[in-house]
Amino acid sequence: MGNRCYLTTETTHILESNNSLPTFWLMGLAEEHLQQLAQQLETFELAETLSAKEFERRLAEKQFGVIDLTFEGFLQNLDSRSEYVATVYPDLLALYQDFQELIAEESEDADKLELIYLDYLFFFENTADVLATFSALFDALDSFEMTDWINEDDILGTTIGFDDFSNHHEQYLGESYQLDNQENVDNQSTPTKASMIYQSIKSGFFFILSLILTIGSVWMVTDPMTRIAGIAGTLLFGMGIVIFGGNLKNDVKALQGRKHFEEIDD
Repeated sequence: MGNRCYLTTETTHILESNNSLPTFWLMGLAEEHLQQLAQQLETFELAETLSAKEFERRLAEKQFGVIDLTFEGFLQNLDSRSEYVATVYPDLLALYQDFQELIAEESEDADKLELIYLDYLFFFENTADVLATFSALFDALDSFEMTDWINEDDILGTTIGFDDFSNHHEQYLGESYQLDNQENVDNQSTPTKASMIYQSIKSGFFFILSLILTIGSVWMVTDPMTRIAGIAGTLLFGMGIVIFGGNLKNDVKALQGRKHFEEIDD
């Protein structure tokens, strides 16, 4: 059966993992959760020396093995680490965004979720190694470095886990990322700096063009003869400002992230 970990609410099993603890789950944690984990590991060590009944009591009280999270905080932490994925693992950005969307959907039905990691502890001889492993991941996130937590031979299992048994909207996030659907993703190359600059210029051009056309449309509204066309143009080209402005923001952010990564690498 393997060692199972779960990302769940009181009513819904969102995702599960087998013999791993998915990286994207942990990217929703903050420093305070590492401190919470350290305290729980101390309790776990103590509970192992006690009777089975006492161990079960402390486990039932969630003194260890479970990290309580708010959806709001979890989503904020995921968002803050989008730049890391876009920079260090650009091929996984679409999967990361799908994961964020799934968590956001589940947050509509609950305020909190739980990360159940108890089985993961059984891979280690002592809790100090567990904490060191977690700390190594967060160091990699902060310094924009690759991490051993993501295994290229099991991308799905080591990033989001699996959701084949869950009931969220009857849609399975993992289906489109199974191995038989990965060929196109694997063949995509990492964007070069030149292509990212070109994309930023392209988005900027369309943003400026939309802005100019919107101004022209607003001016047309003042003339009764062209008012209807002006209103339609204002709505249409105003939407272009929003769309291309968002694209430009994302392109510049990705380019800055790449520059930051290159500076660290140097």
